[in-house]
Amino acid sequence: MTKILVTGATGLIGMKLTKRLLDKGYDVAGLTTSQHGKEKLNRIGIKAYIGNVLEIETLDQTIDDFRPDIIMHEITDLKQVDMSANTKVRIEGTKNLVDIAIKYNVRQIQSQSIAFAYEAGNDLATEETPLDYQSTGDRKITVNGVEGLEQETKRIDNHVILRYGLLYGPGTWYGKEGMIYNQFINGQVTITDGIQSFIHIDDAVEVAIQALNFEAGTYNVSDDEPTSGSAWAQWYADLLKVDPNIKVQTAAPFERGVNNFKFKQQGGTLQYTTWKGGMNPIK
Repeated sequence: MTKILVTGATGLIGMKLTKRLLDKGYDVAGLTTSQHGKEKLNRIGIKAYIGNVLEIETLDQTIDDFRPDIIMHEITDLKQVDMSANTKVRIEGTKNLVDIAIKYNVRQIQSQSIAFAYEAGNDLATEETPLDYQSTGDRKITVNGVEGLEQETKRIDNHVILRYGLLYGPGTWYGKEGMIYNQFINGQVTITDGIQSFIHIDDAVEVAIQALNFEAGTYNVSDDEPTSGSAWAQWYADLLKVDPNIKVQTAAPFERGVNNFKFKQQGGTLQYTTWKGGMNPIK
């Protein structure tokens, strides 16, 4: 039986992913940072380890004990919307994880990345489009984190990097009681008119499982309908039956959306091929 270790196993993707992997018959373990997280995983039948990707000795103990065939790296640190903290996890944490994976001859790794760190352009970005190395400020911090995570992941030959579009669905900013949902309910919305590419949280999980059989490489994971911020915002307001004050700002040159053709070439499929189907009704 294939053994899979999921890091960030109690996160938005990680919790759903561990359960689905278990359902599919994999031998699954999860890495979490707390006793509470360990108990959550144990309740659904997942073997859990308490550890931190920034503390290499805890990774050593976990991987030495479980001896996974595959690592699915799902860790982010966005609790305070702190780009620096998230970048530290992406760069230093991924380096630590890959160092220990190599030590114990882990043969395959998959890492969660993002599809909105590409350089400016007028068309949909592909996986061949360079990252936004000319960026500044918080965006540069984010781009540096993406580059660091992906370069570390590539140290294992059999690697897959999934660059997700904007996640929506239950538990996200776009779901009920989420940050963006609440802005619409409260009547004040600020959005840019850039092109957005979305992906439902359930599709993010299912594609991660599909991608266990993808060829090594980097893949954009998004639905089939990139849309402008203004068009989406009006549709979302109508769906919620609210009439907020929507302030639409000029799009940044890098807000271009992405092309998902490469992941479909690998046999990747989606339940929600458009955000219109996945967001209605709001959950």
